Amino acid sequence: MGLFRKLHALIIKESPFEDEANGLLFLMRTVLIIWMPFYFIMGLYSLMSGLGVKPFLIFFAGLLIYGGIFVETYTRRSQRCLYYLLVSATFITGFLTIVFGWRASFQNFVYICFLIVWYDPTTGSRRKAISSIFMAGSMCVISYFTPFGQTVLTPGTAPHFIVVYSNIILFSICLSIVAYYFCNQYIESEHKLREYNSRLKQIAETDPLTGLMNRRSAEQEIRVVVKESTRLKYMFCLAIGDIDFFKNVNDTYGHEAGDFILQSLAEEFKNFMKARGFVARWGGEEFLFVLPRMNGDEAMAVLDELRLIVKKREYVYKEHTIKLTMTFGIEEFSKISGVEKTIEEADKKLYLGKQNGRDQVVF
Repeated sequence: MGLFRKLHALIIKESPFEDEANGLLFLMRTVLIIWMPFYFIMGLYSLMSGLGVKPFLIFFAGLLIYGGIFVETYTRRSQRCLYYLLVSATFITGFLTIVFGWRASFQNFVYICFLIVWYDPTTGSRRKAISSIFMAGSMCVISYFTPFGQTVLTPGTAPHFIVVYSNIILFSICLSIVAYYFCNQYIESEHKLREYNSRLKQIAETDPLTGLMNRRSAEQEIRVVVKESTRLKYMFCLAIGDIDFFKNVNDTYGHEAGDFILQSLAEEFKNFMKARGFVARWGGEEFLFVLPRMNGDEAMAVLDELRLIVKKREYVYKEHTIKLTMTFGIEEFSKISGVEKTIEEADKKLYLGKQNGRDQVVF
């Protein structure tokens, strides 16, 4: 486990360049970490199994080159390292294919380079297409020079099976790793997009000061309640609540104190309205309360309870203790009048409560 942690730490070490795409570096390092031991093992096997010095030298050269590219990923830009990997992998696999034959499948590793090239998010499609054409042309050249007759591998022998199937297994592993990186990139992009859209939605629907629904969002929610109440045939009420003498709070203690009061009340309202309905900031110090499945009398009792909670509470801002009262106007929703007219009637009753001394619920 310690070795895997160290390898993981090597792979995910970020580029020294701030504008680099780290994902491409991580992918190249992962592939190189797999290729290097493979080349080391295959080089030793070539000597031990009597395949000759030439395969050993190619594997050894490949090991040194890939090791050098791996080290370079920590000091050079990812695009330059990708260029080194592309060119070296094409030539190394080309020589191995010519020596071992087409059926040994060394040429398949060029396809891994194809995928890595197209994974790079910072390179334009034109350069990627040019790189792909180069690799496709290289594959044609490799195929042309690959012998169809005898190679260092004798069909049916143990070295033949070991080299061929080792290549197939390694190619499958590399292909899976590249697919994993592509998949992760897609999932990460999707997650970021959803997160961004969620933040935009929240900004569009939420009052920034209190965290309550804003007017636009509340109107949408009321339309949902209207449809549901029509379908299920239940009553609901709309109410406007206003803080009494709120201007005095701002004038006496400052606008920051006023913001503190609005935030404190918003938290109070949210907790109180759970399972009862919902509340929105309607504007200034006014709040809209939506109370589904309640007639006017029931809504009046609920809001009178809230009025008493606000009245009894002491709001401590810095060294100041602030006492508040609120006035509410309630109206039962009527399909004939509609939402706007219902809110307008609730506002009229709020105004009536203000005229009659404040600190009351009017229905």
